[in-house]
Amino acid sequence: MYVIAVILFLIPFSILGFGWRDELRREKDATRRDWRSICLSLALFVASCATLIALGFWLSWIHNGGSPHGFMPEPGIWLALRETAKWLIVVTIVVGLFARGKGRLLVIGSIVSIVLASFVLATLEMD
Repeated sequence: MYVIAVILFLIPFSILGFGWRDELRREKDATRRDWRSICLSLALFVASCATLIALGFWLSWIHNGGSPHGFMPEPGIWLALRETAKWLIVVTIVVGLFARGKGRLLVIGSIVSIVLASFVLATLEMD
């Protein structure tokens, strides 16, 4: 199950990789940045943190024996990561809405892929 979680989270990581690549190219060429470009950099950073923390949550949840059937696993780091991941996803969406360009769509797409990966992992655990 650990391998499946890592493979599923490669999708948001690759989307963010494309976003960071474009942002770093644009930053090298730009002499003046407006506030919307800064929002894009911030959204990419927060989305990267959200992806790492969501992956950490799922790995901790699986390690401690979590089950979506209502059985709570042993206390672990997943308790702290659950709320942190949720709020980082919300912050990423809000900041990403103010960003500019193709990177904004990549940020929102990465968040959608995190939610879908979490849904798939919860569904696979039910079996």
